[in-house]
Amino acid sequence: MNKSLCIAEWQSFGVDEIKGAMGCHDSANVESCNDEKAQTIFDELKDFAHQEGNHCFLKFKNSKTLVAQNYVGLIQTKSGFCVEILPKTFRTANETQGFEVQQKDERIDSAKELLCEMLKTLKDSPFKRSHFANLRAQNMSLLEIFIAMFLNELDNLVKKGLKSSYVTQEENRKFLKGKLLFNQNLKHNLTHKERFFTTSDEFSTNIAPNRIIKSTLELLSRQTFSSKIYARLTQMRFIFADIASSQNIDKDLSQCANSRLFDAYDLVLQWCKIFLKKQTFTPYQGSNKAFALLFDMNTLFESLVASELRKSEVRERVLKKIGDDDIRIESQPQENSKFLAQEKESRQNRFRLKPDIVGYENVDNDSKPAFIADTKWKILSDGSNKNYAISQNDMYQMWAYLSKYKCEKGFLIYPEITKNNKEPHSFKSKFPDREFAFTFKTDFQTKLTICFFPLFINSKH
Repeated sequence: MNKSLCIAEWQSFGVDEIKGAMGCHDSANVESCNDEKAQTIFDELKDFAHQEGNHCFLKFKNSKTLVAQNYVGLIQTKSGFCVEILPKTFRTANETQGFEVQQKDERIDSAKELLCEMLKTLKDSPFKRSHFANLRAQNMSLLEIFIAMFLNELDNLVKKGLKSSYVTQEENRKFLKGKLLFNQNLKHNLTHKERFFTTSDEFSTNIAPNRIIKSTLELLSRQTFSSKIYARLTQMRFIFADIASSQNIDKDLSQCANSRLFDAYDLVLQWCKIFLKKQTFTPYQGSNKAFALLFDMNTLFESLVASELRKSEVRERVLKKIGDDDIRIESQPQENSKFLAQEKESRQNRFRLKPDIVGYENVDNDSKPAFIADTKWKILSDGSNKNYAISQNDMYQMWAYLSKYKCEKGFLIYPEITKNNKEPHSFKSKFPDREFAFTFKTDFQTKLTICFFPLFINSKH
């Protein structure tokens, strides 16, 4: 089975939606896809949601309905069924409603494209140099896209040649080789005088990075994929057949760090960390029940905005609006020098402030910030709702930033969504012109501007 259910953030789903994704509404598949199979898959997802800490990914609406949260990516059940959770880029009257039936496939493709573009902006990730467009054209699931990217990088590594190194090997041999280990020799060969327990340095491919890759291939081979992906995994496992699996993932990864010998392995090992160590910014429980790759949409949106602001044409638009051409843009985690409070007795600083983006007027960090911006992955409502549905906590947070940094200009940046519904007049223009502003009541002049950032900046959508 290699089926996928594509849903949006905050969308609710149950057995019926799973049956639809499996093709159970198609009369040709009724016999092979029954209620029992769909219920088994839903039970596996419920088991995943029940695991401690996994409530931030899936929550129970009731006993028959699960609701996705603001994490995107995929969850593959033990049966091989995959739930793909995609960014919600539209407003609906019902928050738990998913993609509209009209133009559903087109909107799902746009959401996947957006997710891929966001992933490419993440720091210290293997997505930056990956080519999503070619893989998307093959109509693969998200998980298969990620596996294919890993296999592409691994294929490039194999063509360059796997690294070998001298490995210390202890072995009870029938001949003397290397250094004799007296204690072990007495223990093992007291009645076998013809043998020698020795240690020697062997030039071998059985080194830490290759063992990490072997363990990753074994892990992925236990999942359910299309025949094409499975064939590629089998081919790679054959190449690594003589290499042992890693017995200590953390130890082997530490041996790979800070070694110029393994520079060529960098991207492949980043993928291995994602699959083996679940390094997706999202630790989760129940890995024996489901395979998941999940990303916080707040982190992805912040990364997208910061990445775009590094581009000269976008930065010029922002600086022109602020009215200062001599500004340097710093983004988290570089700027975290301020604290909200200080403990009275110890005078130790508490509650570190970490604004997403800080613009300085010159190179000196001690200078007064020209502006502070914070990104929020939230879809605001129209003007009929109180305060446009802007969270009071968001306003408090920006007030703290502006007050502690003594900054006069602040920006709250929200996503600009697609127009499924009629938009109110004040929400029509594009970032950075599409905005409205507030003035904080402080002892110095402070202006907070609400901005809407276009999600498909370089897209036909």
